Amino acid sequence: MPPLPSSRTGFGRPSTWSVNRLLACVAFWVFAAGGHAGAPRVLLFDDYYQRARDEAQFGQGVARGGPDLRNQSNFYSPEANAIANGTFAFAELISDRFRVEVSRAPLAKERLEQADAFMLVCPVRAEKGGRANLTEREADLLEAFVDRGGSLILVANSITDPAQSDLDLDGLNGIARRFGVRFLARQTDTVSVPIPRDHPFFDDASDLIFGNGTTLEILPSAASTTQVLLESPNARVPGPIAVLATRGKGKVLLLGDAGTFGNAHLFRQDTGHTRGVQQLMAALLPDGPAPRYGWSDRLRLRVRLKEEQVISGYPELLRVFSLPHPPGTESFTSTMRPIDLAAASGQAQAAGAHDYVSAVARREAEFTLAVGAPEGGGFRARWDRGPGTLPTTLLPSGRQLEPGVPTNDDVVSWQGVLLHDLLCAPLRAHAVPGEQWTADAWVGLPQLRLAAVPRRVEAPASFRFEGITTLDGKACYLFKRTIWQNGADWSPGDLVGPEFAPQFAAGTVQLSAAGQLVVTRYWIARDTRLPLRTETKVAAALWWQDARYPDHYHGSHDSKTYENWSRTKFILNYGRILTAEFEPL
Repeated sequence: MPPLPSSRTGFGRPSTWSVNRLLACVAFWVFAAGGHAGAPRVLLFDDYYQRARDEAQFGQGVARGGPDLRNQSNFYSPEANAIANGTFAFAELISDRFRVEVSRAPLAKERLEQADAFMLVCPVRAEKGGRANLTEREADLLEAFVDRGGSLILVANSITDPAQSDLDLDGLNGIARRFGVRFLARQTDTVSVPIPRDHPFFDDASDLIFGNGTTLEILPSAASTTQVLLESPNARVPGPIAVLATRGKGKVLLLGDAGTFGNAHLFRQDTGHTRGVQQLMAALLPDGPAPRYGWSDRLRLRVRLKEEQVISGYPELLRVFSLPHPPGTESFTSTMRPIDLAAASGQAQAAGAHDYVSAVARREAEFTLAVGAPEGGGFRARWDRGPGTLPTTLLPSGRQLEPGVPTNDDVVSWQGVLLHDLLCAPLRAHAVPGEQWTADAWVGLPQLRLAAVPRRVEAPASFRFEGITTLDGKACYLFKRTIWQNGADWSPGDLVGPEFAPQFAAGTVQLSAAGQLVVTRYWIARDTRLPLRTETKVAAALWWQDARYPDHYHGSHDSKTYENWSRTKFILNYGRILTAEFEPL
């Protein structure tokens, strides 16, 4: 049968942040090797080493005929959107990183030279109707493809009796052995595979569904380096189920179950499966210039912290100025601008709001970050200040897990800063300059008392790899994190602390509009991949209604029976700057 032409599916698209969360920016995604931004990588999805069929009798993966015609289906095709194991949703899921093209031609050197990745899922042996068996020829081509930097994905399924199976196990293993791995004739049953929180290849992915696949065996190989990514949780059928092999300039992902990539499982909101699949495929990408922080055993860093908080407004109209502020808080007063005074309503003038005040609170501290021995995928570590300490686990991505209890009040007051503000987390392992990604982050709300410990909430954050620059003459990578927050549902009590919440109850003070922008920049040394400097700047505005200034009826109406009322809203501004300087000890 002559080679069939290729078709395309799953083109890349930009990811847009929700407008109703005030993330009024379009997140664009760029991926490329070699340290510069570029288009998504081309992934050839094989549809040749399957059964020959008349495409006119298939649509959406569904055969338009009886059992004989159905048996000719490629149940795993990206063009199969209406069946459970089709990979239509998978192709779209990874379209920010890979542009999937369906290939219906036999493997050829020329075609592989036009691709960045090749995916072979459950090839069918010729004895069961497949177009062709996989041979040493295909193994040679794919070995050379990986050596020069290509990404290869090999996927099998459960197989208990190779003689009866449709799967070309011998051909698939002929390729897999080139990279030090072998698919076994086993069946795991359908299992949910838990992903450890400190796993070096996953970030905030809780589990992956493995749908009745097989396990793999690691073989001795001088040419490849292998790493087990996931193992079967089935005690009766143990062993690796996902392996990453590195050889030459390229990588190979070997997975024992095709259903993992299927449409049905990618709509499972009751699991972390979708996120896990995305990150599993990300393991194939070449490392970016700043893959991870360079933590190491017995590393010690001096960390100098400075923080300044400011609230600004007219104190006669804003109750927060009467609250106790930290010792040393300074107030800076200026009179109302003539242009504002002239434009003010009689009510505002009567209130005597002629003095504009900024209250400024500052604090400083010095900590030592002491990193200990590796443990799992992270490092045990401590933030030390005098006799006080805060234990934690540091991940190479910058995440901190399982923090312990701080040992004194001084450390308590800095705990949120240490755990959530100082490190760029999560760094994206394969990021290149210009790349942008999103993740959840814990962020402090405006603290209108200027106290040291604000309430923290989880919010979506946008991360961007700004590029390579210098800081004090030292080459470094620069990352930026941006968080927009809509504060319309904030309670004033959340912003002043629970002890003063009764004075800011809903019947007394109400926010009609509010928002906050948090912009953080992280400088990371290029040679050591250790933090050099972190700088956070915060701007917030709160529109305020106070029961002391109720709505007023103007007393006019006409035959159309409407009334004129006026409403008074006050604005309070909040700002914060945090800087951290890191120095090896």
